[in-house]
Amino acid sequence: MKCFASLKTICTLPNKRRFFRSFAHRNCNCCGSPLCSKLDNKDNLQNIFTTTNDLSSFIDSNPSNPHLISILANNKKWIETTKKNDPNYFENLAKIHNPKYLYFGCSDSRVPVSQVLGLSRGEVFVHRNFGNLVPGNDLNALAVLEYAITHVGITDIIVTGHYDCEAIRAAMSRQDLGLLENWLRQIRDVYRIHKDYLDLLSDSEQRHCSLVELNVIEQCLNLFKSGVVQRKRMEVKEALILKQKNSSDPINIDDEVYPRIHGMVFNPSEGDLKKLTVNFDRRVGSLEHIYGILKT
Repeated sequence: MKCFASLKTICTLPNKRRFFRSFAHRNCNCCGSPLCSKLDNKDNLQNIFTTTNDLSSFIDSNPSNPHLISILANNKKWIETTKKNDPNYFENLAKIHNPKYLYFGCSDSRVPVSQVLGLSRGEVFVHRNFGNLVPGNDLNALAVLEYAITHVGITDIIVTGHYDCEAIRAAMSRQDLGLLENWLRQIRDVYRIHKDYLDLLSDSEQRHCSLVELNVIEQCLNLFKSGVVQRKRMEVKEALILKQKNSSDPINIDDEVYPRIHGMVFNPSEGDLKKLTVNFDRRVGSLEHIYGILKT
């Protein structure tokens, strides 16, 4: 039955035809016999879709991959150290997931998100990619954005770039990086928008740092223009207006409307975060008739 459990993980009901085309002529990983022999019998085929097994049967109980031995050993040491310092750490960790912040950052391994932000477990929802981009057609980033706002209930979005960014350097170089060029073109578009300023900078490193900052600002604007952000901000604004009518205490609606969007840059050589000024009213407000999707 273990063979059928293995097949079941790759053979769901909506994908039967694809399964037959892709796997029917291969050998079983468990016993080495042809998979097609297991499909000859109707009862066997039914078992593929109905048999349930303990998921632990899929876990390698004797991992021997030399590239992972140190990782797994480090994990055990971390568990032991963590439990020693806080016996209830993992029990609490399993319960906590109520972050206030959504973080969009670069995949660079030198940027440890929670440590850089000084936040504890469960306080920041994270999405990272090459160059900290948030394009309007990236379903991966948009799914994170939608879930974080609609279901998690985050109130603040932080877009963080970093100096010495390989994505920015690649976008500023005249070279063909294949499929990656489709992604880097979005950074090159940021350069195009600000080329009159960037081209005046004779120092290449200063130009790099400026593009890092401008890229963060443009991603903040992309977020501000997104439908899910517009809808949530309008919903919160209407609720605050109603609350103000029924309250004698003044409410600064502009400051209280969320999700709020913040742009930052991390300096790996010093460890500090720098907050960027993003003037949404000036950069996007005048384009409300273009980007606005809601009637005011």
